[in-house]
Amino acid sequence: MPLKINLPTRLIPRWNGLLPILFLLIPLVVGCTGNLSEYDDLVLDGVASLNLGKPERALEEFNRAIAIDPSLADGYVGRGNALNTLERYEAAVADYDRAIAIDPSLANAYVNRGIAHSHLGNLNLAVADYEKGLALDPEIDDPPGIMKRLFDNVPNREKGIRKHLEALKKQLKESPDPAADTDTANNDA
Repeated sequence: MPLKINLPTRLIPRWNGLLPILFLLIPLVVGCTGNLSEYDDLVLDGVASLNLGKPERALEEFNRAIAIDPSLADGYVGRGNALNTLERYEAAVADYDRAIAIDPSLANAYVNRGIAHSHLGNLNLAVADYEKGLALDPEIDDPPGIMKRLFDNVPNREKGIRKHLEALKKQLKESPDPAADTDTANNDA
Protein backbone atom coordinates (compact mmCIF):
# COMPACT_ATOMS: atom_id res chain seq x y z
CA MET A 1 0.00 0.00 0.00
CA PRO A 2 1.61 3.31 -1.03
CA LEU A 3 2.22 5.93 1.62
CA LYS A 4 -0.33 8.74 1.51
CA ILE A 5 0.83 12.21 2.51
CA ASN A 6 -1.55 14.81 3.92
CA LEU A 7 0.55 17.26 5.90
CA PRO A 8 -1.05 20.28 7.57
CA THR A 9 -0.80 23.42 5.47
CA ARG A 10 0.40 25.50 8.44
CA LEU A 11 3.48 23.32 8.76
CA ILE A 12 4.33 22.69 5.12
CA PRO A 13 4.35 25.25 2.29
CA ARG A 14 3.14 24.31 -1.19
CA TRP A 15 5.69 22.13 -3.02
CA ASN A 16 6.01 21.22 -6.64
CA GLY A 17 7.94 18.01 -6.06
CA LEU A 18 8.09 15.04 -3.75
CA LEU A 19 11.74 15.40 -2.74
CA PRO A 20 11.08 18.09 -0.10
CA ILE A 21 8.29 15.98 1.40
CA LEU A 22 10.66 13.04 1.69
CA PHE A 23 13.08 15.23 3.64
CA LEU A 24 10.23 16.09 6.00
CA LEU A 25 9.39 12.43 6.50
CA ILE A 26 12.94 11.47 7.45
CA PRO A 27 12.55 12.79 11.03
CA LEU A 28 9.35 10.78 11.40
CA VAL A 29 11.09 7.61 10.24
CA VAL A 30 14.11 7.98 12.52
CA GLY A 31 12.09 9.32 15.44
CA CYS A 32 13.77 12.71 15.56
CA THR A 33 11.57 15.75 15.10
CA GLY A 34 14.14 18.48 15.69
CA ASN A 35 12.66 21.47 17.45
CA LEU A 36 8.98 20.93 16.67
CA SER A 37 6.58 21.75 19.47
CA GLU A 38 4.74 18.95 21.21
CA TYR A 39 1.59 20.12 19.41
CA ASP A 40 3.24 19.93 15.98
CA ASP A 41 4.77 16.57 16.84
CA LEU A 42 1.35 15.17 17.78
CA VAL A 43 -0.25 16.56 14.59
CA LEU A 44 2.47 14.96 12.47
CA ASP A 45 2.10 11.69 14.41
CA GLY A 46 -1.64 11.82 13.73
CA VAL A 47 -1.04 12.36 10.03
CA ALA A 48 1.40 9.45 9.98
CA SER A 49 -1.12 7.23 11.78
CA LEU A 50 -3.80 8.13 9.23
CA ASN A 51 -1.41 7.38 6.40
CA LEU A 52 -0.63 4.02 7.98
CA GLY A 53 -4.33 3.15 8.16
CA LYS A 54 -4.65 3.64 11.93
CA PRO A 55 -7.44 6.23 12.29
CA GLU A 56 -8.24 5.36 15.92
CA ARG A 57 -4.65 6.05 16.93
CA ALA A 58 -4.67 9.22 14.82
CA LEU A 59 -7.83 10.37 16.58
CA GLU A 60 -6.10 10.00 19.96
CA GLU A 61 -3.08 11.96 18.75
CA PHE A 62 -5.19 14.78 17.32
CA ASN A 63 -7.23 14.90 20.55
CA ARG A 64 -4.00 15.32 22.52
CA ALA A 65 -2.80 18.06 20.14
CA ILE A 66 -6.09 19.94 20.49
CA ALA A 67 -5.87 19.66 24.28
CA ILE A 68 -2.45 21.33 24.12
CA ASP A 69 -3.56 24.21 21.89
CA PRO A 70 -7.21 24.46 20.83
CA SER A 71 -6.52 27.78 19.07
CA LEU A 72 -4.73 26.11 16.12
CA ALA A 73 -6.66 24.75 13.14
CA ASP A 74 -4.38 21.83 12.16
CA GLY A 75 -5.52 19.64 15.03
CA TYR A 76 -9.17 20.08 14.08
CA VAL A 77 -8.50 19.38 10.40
CA GLY A 78 -6.54 16.25 11.33
CA ARG A 79 -9.18 15.05 13.77
CA GLY A 80 -11.85 15.74 11.13
CA ASN A 81 -9.87 13.60 8.68
CA ALA A 82 -9.66 10.78 11.24
CA LEU A 83 -13.40 11.06 11.91
CA ASN A 84 -14.11 11.03 8.16
CA THR A 85 -12.04 7.85 7.86
CA LEU A 86 -14.00 6.34 10.76
CA GLU A 87 -17.26 7.31 8.96
CA ARG A 88 -18.26 9.69 11.78
CA TYR A 89 -19.24 12.38 9.32
CA GLU A 90 -21.30 14.69 11.57
CA ALA A 91 -18.42 14.96 14.04
CA ALA A 92 -16.00 15.50 11.15
CA VAL A 93 -18.10 18.41 9.86
CA ALA A 94 -18.05 19.97 13.33
CA ASP A 95 -14.24 19.78 13.44
CA TYR A 96 -13.88 21.25 9.95
CA ASP A 97 -16.25 24.05 11.02
CA ARG A 98 -13.94 24.79 13.99
CA ALA A 99 -10.84 24.76 11.77
CA ILE A 100 -12.47 27.13 9.27
CA ALA A 101 -13.56 29.46 12.07
CA ILE A 102 -9.92 29.62 13.19
CA ASP A 103 -8.45 29.95 9.68
CA PRO A 104 -10.90 30.56 6.82
CA SER A 105 -8.13 30.18 4.23
CA LEU A 106 -7.67 26.41 4.75
CA ALA A 107 -8.66 24.94 1.42
CA ASN A 108 -8.22 21.37 2.66
CA ALA A 109 -10.71 21.99 5.49
CA TYR A 110 -13.36 23.03 2.95
CA VAL A 111 -12.64 20.10 0.62
CA ASN A 112 -12.62 17.57 3.46
CA ARG A 113 -15.84 19.05 4.88
CA GLY A 114 -17.28 18.67 1.39
CA ILE A 115 -16.39 14.98 1.49
CA ALA A 116 -18.22 14.57 4.80
CA HIS A 117 -21.23 16.47 3.46
CA SER A 118 -21.21 14.24 0.38
CA HIS A 119 -21.30 11.12 2.55
CA LEU A 120 -24.15 12.63 4.59
CA GLY A 121 -26.15 13.34 1.42
CA ASN A 122 -25.83 17.12 1.82
CA LEU A 123 -24.93 17.55 -1.83
CA ASN A 124 -25.47 21.31 -2.08
CA LEU A 125 -23.21 21.87 0.91
CA ALA A 126 -20.62 19.50 -0.57
CA VAL A 127 -20.66 21.41 -3.88
CA ALA A 128 -20.22 24.75 -2.08
CA ASP A 129 -17.32 23.39 -0.03
CA TYR A 130 -15.55 21.88 -3.05
CA GLU A 131 -15.93 25.15 -4.94
CA LYS A 132 -14.57 27.18 -2.01
CA GLY A 133 -11.64 24.80 -1.51
CA LEU A 134 -10.74 24.93 -5.20
CA ALA A 135 -11.07 28.73 -5.23
CA LEU A 136 -8.69 29.00 -2.28
CA ASP A 137 -6.18 26.52 -3.71
CA PRO A 138 -6.64 25.50 -7.36
CA GLU A 139 -3.78 22.99 -7.00
CA ILE A 140 -5.39 21.09 -4.11
CA ASP A 141 -6.47 18.45 -6.63
CA ASP A 142 -2.85 17.47 -7.28
CA PRO A 143 -1.22 16.04 -4.09
CA PRO A 144 -0.14 12.37 -4.20
CA GLY A 145 -2.60 9.90 -2.73
CA ILE A 146 -5.49 12.36 -2.55
CA MET A 147 -7.77 10.38 -4.87
CA LYS A 148 -8.02 7.26 -2.73
CA ARG A 149 -8.39 9.28 0.47
CA LEU A 150 -11.12 11.49 -0.86
CA PHE A 151 -13.51 9.53 -2.99
CA ASP A 152 -14.31 6.14 -1.55
CA ASN A 153 -18.03 6.80 -2.16
CA VAL A 154 -17.86 7.94 -5.79
CA PRO A 155 -18.07 5.78 -8.93
CA ASN A 156 -15.43 7.82 -10.81
CA ARG A 157 -13.11 8.06 -7.83
CA GLU A 158 -9.84 8.42 -9.75
CA LYS A 159 -10.96 11.63 -11.44
CA GLY A 160 -10.24 14.27 -8.76
CA ILE A 161 -12.12 16.95 -6.92
CA ARG A 162 -13.18 18.84 -10.04
CA LYS A 163 -14.70 15.72 -11.64
CA HIS A 164 -16.44 14.83 -8.39
CA LEU A 165 -17.79 18.37 -8.13
CA GLU A 166 -19.19 18.18 -11.65
CA ALA A 167 -20.74 14.77 -10.92
CA LEU A 168 -22.46 16.17 -7.83
CA LYS A 169 -23.78 19.18 -9.76
CA LYS A 170 -25.08 16.87 -12.49
CA GLN A 171 -26.72 14.62 -9.90
CA LEU A 172 -28.42 17.63 -8.28
CA LYS A 173 -29.59 18.96 -11.66
CA GLU A 174 -30.91 15.66 -13.01
CA SER A 175 -32.67 14.34 -9.96
CA PRO A 176 -32.96 16.87 -7.19
CA ASP A 177 -33.54 15.09 -3.92
CA PRO A 178 -35.92 17.00 -1.65
CA ALA A 179 -34.12 15.39 1.30
CA ALA A 180 -30.77 16.86 0.19
CA ASP A 181 -29.64 19.73 2.33
CA THR A 182 -30.16 23.00 0.46
CA ASP A 183 -29.38 25.35 3.35
CA THR A 184 -26.01 26.91 2.61
CA ALA A 185 -26.43 29.61 5.23
CA ASN A 186 -24.35 27.58 7.69
CA ASN A 187 -21.69 26.90 5.08
CA ASP A 188 -18.69 29.23 5.05
CA ALA A 189 -18.33 29.07 1.25
